[in-house]
Amino acid sequence: MQKKNELTSPEIANLWTHYIRETLSICVNKYMLNTIQDPEIHSLFQTALQYSFNHVDMLKKLFKKENFPIPKGFTEEDVNLEAPALFTDVLCLESLYMISTHGHNEISLSFTTSIRQDIVDFYYQCNLDAMEIYKRSKDLLISKQLYQQSPTYITPNKVKMIEKYHYVTDVFGKQRPMNAIEAGHTYFNLQKTLVAKAVILGFSKVSKNQNVRVLLEKSLKSKTNTLLHFHLY
Repeated sequence: MQKKNELTSPEIANLWTHYIRETLSICVNKYMLNTIQDPEIHSLFQTALQYSFNHVDMLKKLFKKENFPIPKGFTEEDVNLEAPALFTDVLCLESLYMISTHGHNEISLSFTTSIRQDIVDFYYQCNLDAMEIYKRSKDLLISKQLYQQSPTYITPNKVKMIEKYHYVTDVFGKQRPMNAIEAGHTYFNLQKTLVAKAVILGFSKVSKNQNVRVLLEKSLKSKTNTLLHFHLY
């Protein structure tokens, strides 16, 4: 039985990782705000930054309430706000779109695995914030004719059941057409990887920390792209 109001292990993990993620977003978004020229994109990043500030403030209150040590997140020491522009406004917008997609997924998981009412309420609001940033970034990409639509598929004329297991394994052996699920996920992961590589490449060229630079360069050369698939940032 759970002790009254005691944090569960998923709640601790969610709050800790959320704090790290939000403090990193603050650093990156602050830098991008200093370089973005497009007023619509700039306004969207201001909103995203304010939401991150709000979330970090609430996270600190929850940590203090539990006498839990505030994690050592990212700070102004980890970013050079005076650095020249590394990315175009379009790439900044595309990165925010991808990040909001991941952020919403992470926050939804945190919401469903939390039980204490104050934490559930917190992640409920975070979900609303994430959905707003996702919708606004996507709408902005579409309005600027920058959104790359996922591949379309021919509508089947009948239902066909999968009767043999080799349908799954043959994707690596005997060739067969990709199904809609596989095509959709492949296309999304390709988009994410292209944006992530561009962002990582830019930061790898200017990082003053040798260890960080080596890690970023290693992720660009890796065949598995572990860092790329873990998070955009």
